[in-house]
Amino acid sequence: MNVNPAPDDLTRGFVLEGAPVSGRVVRLGPETIDPILNRHTYPPAAAALLGEALALAALVGASMKFDGRLMVQAEGEGPIGLLAAEYSSSGALRGMLRIDQPERVEAMGARASPRALLGAGALRLSIDQGPDFELYQGIAELDGDSLAACAERWFEVSEQVPSRLRLAVGQAGDPTHGNGWRAGGILIQRVAGDAARGDTDEDWSRARILFDSVRDDELLDPALDGAGLAFRLFHEEGLRVGDPGALLDACSCSRGRLQALLGRHPREEIDQLLDPEGLVTATCQFCARVYRFEPSQLIAASATEGGR
Repeated sequence: MNVNPAPDDLTRGFVLEGAPVSGRVVRLGPETIDPILNRHTYPPAAAALLGEALALAALVGASMKFDGRLMVQAEGEGPIGLLAAEYSSSGALRGMLRIDQPERVEAMGARASPRALLGAGALRLSIDQGPDFELYQGIAELDGDSLAACAERWFEVSEQVPSRLRLAVGQAGDPTHGNGWRAGGILIQRVAGDAARGDTDEDWSRARILFDSVRDDELLDPALDGAGLAFRLFHEEGLRVGDPGALLDACSCSRGRLQALLGRHPREEIDQLLDPEGLVTATCQFCARVYRFEPSQLIAASATEGGR
């Protein structure tokens, strides 16, 4: 049996055989959230918000039964103009923020509500199954005290599925892994009743009470893996835990894709993008990878696009 000594960067689904409940738990650590957040110099409250969004993307995205991407986005008129986190069915995570007023975010300290950071806006979860399928989107207002509360509202409005959700982000102070960022999340959802189950209101109520006992330190504890956390909460409910799914820090940007995108600009606009060395430099907002192009490469890409 292969035992993972560091129970991080994994997601696990579970069901309660004694109650109409399914759920999922996620743990993010040195292979996901820590490098993603350490690539940028986000103020603490902004980093915490993005960490929660990454955990949310993994929780919801890992439940997909098909290949695709789950995108968590929020836009508003507050000091953070854009929040984006993305999960792909390969387990890859990426995320970024656009901070328009860094001084205001810095003054908020380590924690702030989504509405304080993003202003009046909306939380959008989108599922992309590829070019052959229509993009699915659901929207909820950013009116909760936490991103988890906003996501619960999203499930209520967009999915009509009673849900409970908790997210936590913190720093372990581990000097081996940058700033030691960690995140955890847990989600439970009520399964639709049937004739065999009968009335399930009491079962769902009991599961919610057990769920509400979870603490942030349990979600972040490096010595407590996802299966152990689920067992601690629901061991008396006939808990059955699924196999773990690995998560990783991986961006979907590519040199070829960016070259094709820049190549759509007219020659005059390409000339305006040249740096002192006569090159066009572009940086991925997600992974901070820097790409540099000769103008001739972009003009050739433009000609290729035009000839299709």
